[in-house]
Amino acid sequence: MEMNIIETINRFPDQSSCIAYLEGLRWQNEPECPYCKSKRSSKRHETYRHQCHGCNRSYSVLVGTIFESTKLPLTQWFLAISLILNAKKGLSARQLSRDLGVNRKTGWYLQMRIRKAMQEGEDVSLFKGIVEIDETYIGGKKANHSKKKRQARRDNKLQITGYQDKQPVIGLLERDGRIRLQVVDKAHGVTIKPIIEKTVSKDATIVTDGFGGYAGLSKIFREHQVLNKDKEQYARGKYHTNTIEGFWTLLKRGIYGQYHKISARYLQSYLDEFTFKYNHRDNRLIFDVLINKIAAVT
Repeated sequence: MEMNIIETINRFPDQSSCIAYLEGLRWQNEPECPYCKSKRSSKRHETYRHQCHGCNRSYSVLVGTIFESTKLPLTQWFLAISLILNAKKGLSARQLSRDLGVNRKTGWYLQMRIRKAMQEGEDVSLFKGIVEIDETYIGGKKANHSKKKRQARRDNKLQITGYQDKQPVIGLLERDGRIRLQVVDKAHGVTIKPIIEKTVSKDATIVTDGFGGYAGLSKIFREHQVLNKDKEQYARGKYHTNTIEGFWTLLKRGIYGQYHKISARYLQSYLDEFTFKYNHRDNRLIFDVLINKIAAVT
């Protein structure tokens, strides 16, 4: 269970408590200059900055983090993080801005910076055991296309088909474990196979539907279970894709219910948020995990 709003306010009531927490995480309370790595410094009077005795530059624990150069107090940042983590289906920038008492642009900026910190990175261990793999498409309905766009299609005699103008997303889910979501240009084997090979252990058993883009994976992985859903084959014993399909339902409810529409440019950052929440869904210290990622600057 995530730290709720009251707990966040009680734990971090002012700027000093936030700074002290970050300094403990990043430096173990032994300040280190981010510019020259010197640990010889002195605290500047009545500020949260330190004066380096090595390069003679001043710095704070915020340098190199998403908080650097912020004009907002850290109490609002920490509250924003708590609000986002507690929103199972996501939180719109408008709602976040209302909750924090800031304008919509500031709320959107906070969200995007926090989502950047949620990126899981490429250095995670490979998925093992049973791995469900599926693709989905994110985008508006054909009926919602603008009048100008629909007319252009008619003028050019182009038929608006099922997934046209939707953004394909590949999902890999380790049974009872982690998930990885990746926006791809096209849902073709040439684009999705490298992602699968980079994410899944060769000793894993992968489960997919009969989509042609997955053809040939049996030569790479220990086992490839293929479900022919055209013939209503949705499971074969323990082999199914029900878990990731349930996740797609949650994801789309969040996107269409909270955000309504997302541009392809920013879709991956939204997926990073859902990924981080899912991968740490059973961690009561998820708030601390995220703050630790923010503070762990190389």
